[in-house]
Amino acid sequence: MQIQQDQNTIIKEVLNCAVESIKGIVPLELTVGRPALLNGSFNHHAIGVFIGITGDLPGRIILDGPENAFACLGEKMFGMPIEGEMVESFAGEVVNMIAGNMGVALAAKGIKIDITPPTIIVGDSKISGFKQAIELPLSFKEAGDYRLVLNIEKGA
Repeated sequence: MQIQQDQNTIIKEVLNCAVESIKGIVPLELTVGRPALLNGSFNHHAIGVFIGITGDLPGRIILDGPENAFACLGEKMFGMPIEGEMVESFAGEVVNMIAGNMGVALAAKGIKIDITPPTIIVGDSKISGFKQAIELPLSFKEAGDYRLVLNIEKGA
């Protein structure tokens, strides 16, 4: 029972650090939805940015959203239209910044992680290879809806 409670506390802490990191990177009003448990896989239909996590909390973080939402987010952040391959590049970079800031926030709490370079997934695909993950719906005012998927393979 104590191990599960500790695992839940760790996951809650990681999600809180991820949300705070997003708020620090993206200068738009953010609405965070209710977390949901994913078992084994999920379908992806847009742009997804996959970043591996190593260290005390091995796993993955994925931010998934429509191409037009990432384009709008980029335009809101940089003040100029982002189109074509630049949307994919922007998506990778913004998620890389979020994951990096999340790592700094976790380190301040005594949890050490490192991140892998982002992998950008475009189009319809099925993401699998994990036992369970937490899906967190995110919505930026004027920049669309996304979902953050966090998989932690084992606790600290």
